[in-house]
Amino acid sequence: MKDLTDKGWLEALLTEELERYDPAAAGARLPEDVRAASQFPTDLAAASRLLVARSLRQHHLGAAPEARAEFLDEVRQHVALALDLALLRGEPFTRTRQRAELAAYLASAVGEDALAIAVEPERPGGATDRAVERALRAAAVALRSRFFPPGDPAHGLALHTGALAILRRRLGRVAIGFHRDGRLVPEALARHAAYAARESLLLAEALSGLLRAAGPVDDRARAVRLRQLVRLGLGRADLREARRRVESPRPPAELAADAPAPMRPFLLEQLFLGQLRASAAEESAAAAGYVEAFTAAAGLEAGAVAAARVEAAAQHADHQIWFAAFDETGLPLEWQKLADEWESVADHAVERVSAAVTENVGALVTEIRETGELGQLLGKAAAGHALSAIEKRKVKAQLIDLAKAVPALAIFAAPGGMLLLPLLAKLLPFSVLPSAWDKAEGGPTAPPAEHAPKKGQAPRSEPPTRALPPAQRVCRRGRASGI
Repeated sequence: MKDLTDKGWLEALLTEELERYDPAAAGARLPEDVRAASQFPTDLAAASRLLVARSLRQHHLGAAPEARAEFLDEVRQHVALALDLALLRGEPFTRTRQRAELAAYLASAVGEDALAIAVEPERPGGATDRAVERALRAAAVALRSRFFPPGDPAHGLALHTGALAILRRRLGRVAIGFHRDGRLVPEALARHAAYAARESLLLAEALSGLLRAAGPVDDRARAVRLRQLVRLGLGRADLREARRRVESPRPPAELAADAPAPMRPFLLEQLFLGQLRASAAEESAAAAGYVEAFTAAAGLEAGAVAAARVEAAAQHADHQIWFAAFDETGLPLEWQKLADEWESVADHAVERVSAAVTENVGALVTEIRETGELGQLLGKAAAGHALSAIEKRKVKAQLIDLAKAVPALAIFAAPGGMLLLPLLAKLLPFSVLPSAWDKAEGGPTAPPAEHAPKKGQAPRSEPPTRALPPAQRVCRRGRASGI
């Protein structure tokens, strides 16, 4: 395990990754949609977006990964992104050259443009070892200070995943620019930096607005969130502006109007993710209303809203409680095997589940509410309670019935469909599961009679504004936003 206090940790990691890199094997692993997006090697932007999105989806299962290992995995994904883009470009793999390119990309992605340009492999005589070493050490310091330990502090903003996405997209832009122009262009690097800074400011403001909509901010939470902003890697002027915005976030409609159109889907995705990660105390109708107002003002098509919701669900790593609830063996779960299975279906599921749910949401909600028992059992699983063998069989049988009523939802009744239940639960536009399932209380209570529709009765247009179960914290008014 690498010692992150050693200035050479990034250089050692990069050496290891390049030593074991096999271009043929890497090419075979590239998903078909990524290949299709890069039909022209000179235009890698679409492929880069897909690669970044896939890299952010959570596949970890079992015990939470150790912080250092998780951080190093994130850095390896930075390296993998750059190597995949070089592969799609058709660039011959040469370890010395790739080492220099990666050093330049990583340095520029963290704001060390001068060091990145000094590394440039196309300089007469090529990059010197000294230039590469300086760039990597500067990148190592910045990455460690901004992303270690991974995650967000208690009472803080849900910034980590969004900041990681911003960095990775910036890295992709730097690499694409180098492949296109044959060199690093200072003016282009400055534009990438300015764009990333604006994304970071809007992200911090949006997440602060979301939490403030849920309730007042005490002094402790305020101090944590202000300290957190240092990890965004902003310059002094931008950091002052970030603090001002977090202290006094604008209304969501104003924020959406100010955000450039290409940034709006990303901000909405992060708002959905922020809702999923909010505690029950913070979840409220006001917070849901904040997301709804942003969605309406953003002017996004229904497909873009659905995609943002699906990406947020895929990035929210709470799948383990579902798999434990539906395990049929009664034996200790083989988490590595299950993780491999989830890895194999997760990306494919993200592309399919969105259409299945968003195009049939009315019928889906009606069917689940009318069955009654299915909602009860899904609610129990969502709260982390294991289901009995009889209950698991009932869920499977009712999912099959659900697929008969709504054929597009056969994906959930097919073999392996249980792996998709975490996504299903987080994509429903409002709670159809009994909110009385609470981990702290350990069991259900009957919902109020006026909120339980009878067989054949249409569901209420507005559900009760109660706290949602942990896996069900999504915007309640999906229909209003076209979902």
